[in-house]
Amino acid sequence: MGLEILFLGIGGALLFYGGDWLVDGIEGLATSCRLPSVLVAFVVMGFGTSAPELFVAVQATLAGAPDIAMGNVVGSNIANLLLVLAVTALVMPLAIDRNVLRIDGGAMLLSALALCAVAWDGMVSRSDALMLILGMLSYLGSRYWTLPESAAVDDNPAQGHSVSIFRCVTALVTLPVGAYLFIDGAVGIAKLVGVSETIIGLTVVALGTSLPEMASCVAAALRRNSDMVLGGVLGSNVFNGTIVLGSAALTVPLPVSPDFTGFWIPVMLVGSVITLIFLRSGFVLSRREASIMLIGYFAVFLSI
Repeated sequence: MGLEILFLGIGGALLFYGGDWLVDGIEGLATSCRLPSVLVAFVVMGFGTSAPELFVAVQATLAGAPDIAMGNVVGSNIANLLLVLAVTALVMPLAIDRNVLRIDGGAMLLSALALCAVAWDGMVSRSDALMLILGMLSYLGSRYWTLPESAAVDDNPAQGHSVSIFRCVTALVTLPVGAYLFIDGAVGIAKLVGVSETIIGLTVVALGTSLPEMASCVAAALRRNSDMVLGGVLGSNVFNGTIVLGSAALTVPLPVSPDFTGFWIPVMLVGSVITLIFLRSGFVLSRREASIMLIGYFAVFLSI
């Protein structure tokens, strides 16, 4: 048990710091290449903080643990909304941009529905995976065409081009190593204590890979950058449900257990709808609404 816990701890730390370095590195590259900051908020933060989920899902699939791969995606999406977004709003209530909510909120809901559709027959096939990935590319195209022409760029990049590249390369080495150790520890603990891989994937793995989102969103909230928080969380969920799940199923077709189709995916859909309702209500995510989301998150897991 001790070795498994050690692997879990080291892997989680590498995932956390690797995700953080990746976000810093890509953001620095975007700035030094004079890309608009809104592109960083919607694309880099959302995708960069989902990199741990990508590595974990592919590694879990290759390791013959499909429930961990699916649990990681579904559990991370639930955690991003009802935990990460809620905790961030508790730190600082979030003002919601109508266009961000309309475009990214709609994409998040569509990706959740698409995940439900491809998983409903109990198998995510390679053709399903390609459809999900193409859907993500369509989302990217829509975000590009909806960027404001007057988007500002930073003329004083905080870090040099070479430093940004170094951070990206370091992160891309760190993340797969962390994913391997994390999955190895999680599967070992599941077998030793008799807990199903589904629950491990939905809780320990999902929370561990959501740490980069939590750190990035809280930091953005403290800087009163609500757009970055919202764009990062919604973008991350779209990425998880399309590229992450699609990449895992493209590697090896992914069987889906009845636990997901009968309970966890519906929970994700309900959480998505409730979150969008709260975001639409007054276009502010208040501390009261965030508290309800957080209570709902823990209530779901205490009920199992």
